[in-house]
This record gives sequence, C-alpha cells and structure tokens, in this order.
Amino acid sequence: MVLMGARQVGKTWLMRDFGRKHFARVHEFNFDDTPDLASVFEGTKDPASILARLAAISGARIDIGRDVIIFDEIQECGNALNSLKYFCEKCPQLAILAAGSLLGVKLRRKRGSSHELPQTYPVGKVELLNVEPVSFSEFLRARNEPLWEYFMSVRGVEPIPDVFHRKLTDEYRLYLMVGGMPEVVANYIANEDPARVVKLQEDLVALYENDIVKYNGELDAAKILVVLRSVVPQLAKENSKFIYGALREGARGRGYEEAIEWLVSAKMVRRIHNVGEIAYPLAAYEVRNAFKLYLNDVGMLRSVAGVSTESLALDRDFPFKGRFVENFVLQQLAGQVEGAVHYYAERADREIDFVLQHDSVAVPVEVKAGESKKAASFKTFVNARHPRYAIRFSERNLKQDGAFVNIPLYLVSRFWNCLPRPVLASRT
Repeated sequence: MVLMGARQVGKTWLMRDFGRKHFARVHEFNFDDTPDLASVFEGTKDPASILARLAAISGARIDIGRDVIIFDEIQECGNALNSLKYFCEKCPQLAILAAGSLLGVKLRRKRGSSHELPQTYPVGKVELLNVEPVSFSEFLRARNEPLWEYFMSVRGVEPIPDVFHRKLTDEYRLYLMVGGMPEVVANYIANEDPARVVKLQEDLVALYENDIVKYNGELDAAKILVVLRSVVPQLAKENSKFIYGALREGARGRGYEEAIEWLVSAKMVRRIHNVGEIAYPLAAYEVRNAFKLYLNDVGMLRSVAGVSTESLALDRDFPFKGRFVENFVLQQLAGQVEGAVHYYAERADREIDFVLQHDSVAVPVEVKAGESKKAASFKTFVNARHPRYAIRFSERNLKQDGAFVNIPLYLVSRFWNCLPRPVLASRT
C-alpha cells in the first residue's frame, strides 16, 4: 500500500501506528533522511537480495510472514517504487507500507530531469490511499466523543435539537480556527492555546514554501510560489475564477500551468473546474480552462489570509468569510462524493458554488457562511431548471423546503445521510 497526501497530514504516524498494532516488528526506512539508502535498490530487482541488504542496514532479521516494512518518502527513490512490483509478484506474503509527500509531483516529471524516476510504475501491484487532513468529524471525536456519537447518529431531514445544534456549531467554528493539520489539532486538544495554533500554522506554511524551493529549480520555484501566494487574492475577487493575468502583468497560462499542476499534485492546493452544464456525468461538461484554486486545509488558509482567531471565535462577519467557508466545505467533501467537485458559472454574475454528483444525479450546492438565505443566482437556477435536489450549507438548522435542503455546515461530511429518502435509500 502506498499512502499519498500533502506534507504533514500524518502519513508516517499512520504507518507506524498500524504497524505496531498489527505486526510483530516494524522495519522503517526513510529515503529523505538517508539518501544512501537508494543504493540498496541499484543493480537488482530481486526481493530476496533487497531484503538481505535492508536487514543488514537495520541490524534485524526481517520475518516476511510477521513483520512490515515501511518505506517513507519513497518519491526520493524511483527504483524503490519500482521494486514494489517485484515484491508483489515474488514475495506476496511480505507487507509493505510506503508513503510519499511529493510522489504525485515526481511521477509527473518528464524523463531527463535531474530526479530519478521509476522505469515502470507498479500499476495494479500496489493499493493507493490518499490521506487528507483531519476532518471535522475526526476533530469532533477527539474533542468530545459523546457529542460525536450523536453527530454520527443523525439521519434524515428532521431538525437537530437546539442544544446539539448550538454545541456542534461551536465546534465547527473552532475547527475553522484550528483546521485539520494533525500537529495543530493535537496541540490544540492538549493545550487549547490559540496563540500556539497560529505559530504552528505559520511554521507549516513556511515548510510548504521551503519544500517548493528545495524540490525545484530557481525559475520553477519562483512561479510555484507566485501561484501559491495568489490563492487568497484570487479567491477574494468577486469572481474567484483563477486569472493568470492577476499573477503579474503579462502572465499567461503557458508559463504557469506547470506550476499549478505541481501544487495540485503535491496536494497543497485543491482545484475545481467549471462545468458548462449541471448534468450527469459532470466530467463530460468540464471546462478545462476555467477553474478555482483553494488551499488543502482551512487552517492553513486562515494563516495565509491573516484571518484572526478572535474573529472566528466571536463569529464576526468579514468579506472573505464566504470563500473561507467554501474552503472548509470543499475540504470536508474529500472522499464523500463520486468523482470531482465542480462549480457552475453560466456567466460572471450567476454562479453555483459547487456541483456534486451521486447515483446519476447532478446536485447544485450553495454555501453560506452564516444563516442568510439570500442566494439570487441559486434560487433563479433552481426555479428555472428544477433539479431533483438542491443543497444549501449554512449555519441554519437542518430543514427541507421544497427542492431545497438546508444542511448545517458541521454536517457537510454526512450530507448524504441528511437528504430525503429517495437519495438516502440509494446510499449504503
């Protein structure tokens, strides 16, 4: 199994924890900490030979039936990634876990670059698992398990009792401040110190930027940093579609497409495309040259945008809050929907925040940061097109009003469980 995901989302911790719980011994090898480790995989593809070399390095015998091997930062060694194919074919009883923060980036690089690439990616020989930041549900469970148990029991469109609605809304607002990066979450749960949250998030932003410089040439790094630092001002525009000309005077897509692909592949940003029609399947109507960029974590966005923890704790309104909450919603939707999330902009002044699909149905989604129901474009679309379902995520309580289903923001990750019975019955 190969875990993929952004830096600092907990891949290494997950592998170690799983290894300790389910195997007799864990043998861990990190290709970033030990660059010479790559020599183990040179000149041979034979698992027995590789295992003998690894055992000599670790100083411990590897029991292929009872132990697990961890290859961390495997993107640094293409031969190691390629070797997984031969381990699968010739030594299937051995369990191997691997992780790579920039694996998607390395696999995209063209041959002839200075970075080593696997000659053959082990397609069909490994199981890929994407690791996301801590979700609101996981955050809630760590903070208040009894409240989480109630949260997990919610079904249907009956309003949430006020006492639970208030408590869950408070936890959601707290999550907006903390975000989902594991180190930040763990520190806040242990200390409940907003100042420490701010410092840790600033450090993570600096780490991300340092990675960009470390793994790219000077020209590439400059362009990638320009794109990353433009995410907030691009979102803050009235029309948040990504505009190359907003990066710098005379900027064109040809010069920055690769930088965007790097950030998407590194899981630092999330990209959603416009669709020309809200119809199933959404991918068939995707407009490739019209897209938006969000950050991978709402806590990181808080840091980059300079949103104060006080404004979130006191639920103050500010112009950027709508886009900020959109970032939260997109983050919670990861892994919860079929295919990619899209948006719909028939024209600049008529936009549907998100479009999802499920069981041959395309579903328009409106996101509200507070309790407001004002959404002229959304209502106009629903009244004109009569979609089977229309969702509004807001701080209002759970309620169905005709085609509209208002779902509290804290229930984004469980929204399919809160839709009317025809949709609910189709989801196991």
